Amino acid sequence: MRKLYVFALSLFLLSTTILKAQIKEVVPIPTKAQLDWQNAELVAVFHYDLHVFDGLKYNQAKNRITPIEDYNMFNPKHLDTDQWIKSIKDAGFKMAILTATHETGFALYQSDVNPYCLKALNWRDGKGDLVRDFVNSCKKYGIKPGIYVGIRWNSFYGVYDFKVNGDNDFEMNRQEHYNRVCEGMVEELMSRYGDLAIVWFDGGAHGPEKGGADILPIVTKYQKDIIFYHNTQRADIRWGGSESGTVPYPSWGTFTFPYSHSTNQEVIFKNNFHLLKEGDPNGKYYMPAMSDAPLRGYNGRHEWFWEPEDEAGIYPLNKLMHMYCNSVGHNTSLIIGLTPNADGLLPEPDVLRLKEWGNEIKRRFSTPIASTSGTGKAINIRLSKAQKINQIVLQEDISKGERVRKFKLEGKTKSGWEPIFEGSCIGHKFIHSFDDIEYSRVKLSILESKGEAQIQSMEIFNVEQDK
Repeated sequence: MRKLYVFALSLFLLSTTILKAQIKEVVPIPTKAQLDWQNAELVAVFHYDLHVFDGLKYNQAKNRITPIEDYNMFNPKHLDTDQWIKSIKDAGFKMAILTATHETGFALYQSDVNPYCLKALNWRDGKGDLVRDFVNSCKKYGIKPGIYVGIRWNSFYGVYDFKVNGDNDFEMNRQEHYNRVCEGMVEELMSRYGDLAIVWFDGGAHGPEKGGADILPIVTKYQKDIIFYHNTQRADIRWGGSESGTVPYPSWGTFTFPYSHSTNQEVIFKNNFHLLKEGDPNGKYYMPAMSDAPLRGYNGRHEWFWEPEDEAGIYPLNKLMHMYCNSVGHNTSLIIGLTPNADGLLPEPDVLRLKEWGNEIKRRFSTPIASTSGTGKAINIRLSKAQKINQIVLQEDISKGERVRKFKLEGKTKSGWEPIFEGSCIGHKFIHSFDDIEYSRVKLSILESKGEAQIQSMEIFNVEQDK
């Protein structure tokens, strides 16, 4: 009898171990950096470069191929990165990114490997370091700092789409030189400014297998807990397939390939970036999407850099709330592009809109009627009396992976249980708004999951949607 008991116990422990291994295998787990990224929800990216000072409309195609004639036009007399960061802090942002280099190739810090940097300027007697100012302001206001490194285009070095033009020794030598400069800049940026939340190589960073700089080993040497975005070797997040600030539903945090849109492009570009937008619920790689848009992207505008007389392009509040609910509320973090002006300040209309937006997010989402959490197949909220409800927010504990595959929300009226919504992905956050209905109970039923569902939060609200 004892032998039978030992055998049964051993079998049970073995099956439990196998089950845990299977859950771990089929439900990818985010890293600490990825958890910080999704918990941030709102991320600002500050675009600043030489052409902010020319008084002209930004022309991306031209700027990628035309060197700046007078780099000493860079002269932000009232530069105040504290004002930038306080503006996003007041709006509820938790992370910020600065373009340390962009398509002109000009570096906004004291580089020892790239002479085309703030050392070359009359401004601050050549001793300015905008990256340093930015990171210090982030630390002052409790914002996680990140760095954007643009090396795909460089009009100063004559680099287009990662490559120096030509097919001879001159081209080869210049390419090798440019790759060394890129590696040197990355080492400087990763080693001088303390812990960084994200490094963003816009358009990617070709690795040595494609003739480019060997970036990844440098980043991992100095920044252990960082979001790396991205090259053909690694991508910790993926582009959400548009610059609308939204993604469709569902948008899974897992992905088919270990890279985002650097490889397998025949699959990824298919059907208007469908895979990037929706992800893959059965993907083996945790790689959540990001939604991105410039704040000045309204009325036919789409401006990542400051331009004169462009205030009409600032998104109105209702559009920003739509963006929030269809990005953060669809399991992605939302990156908003902000545009400091030639004086070195974030324009006052932008500051006011950010504050207004942050206040509206707080109004809609900070005071639920009721909330709960739990595990398993069903979670209930019972109210003391029937009340009008028009918004439900769900969150999984994604530190244990995205487990829910199908769920149903129901509310109890005088006539009995009625359906509210049936969906698939919850992930970090799912927001559902609907017309006012009076319920005495709300129930979340998990219809399918990989492992036991871990619901971190279920909140119900009644908010004035059009305030």
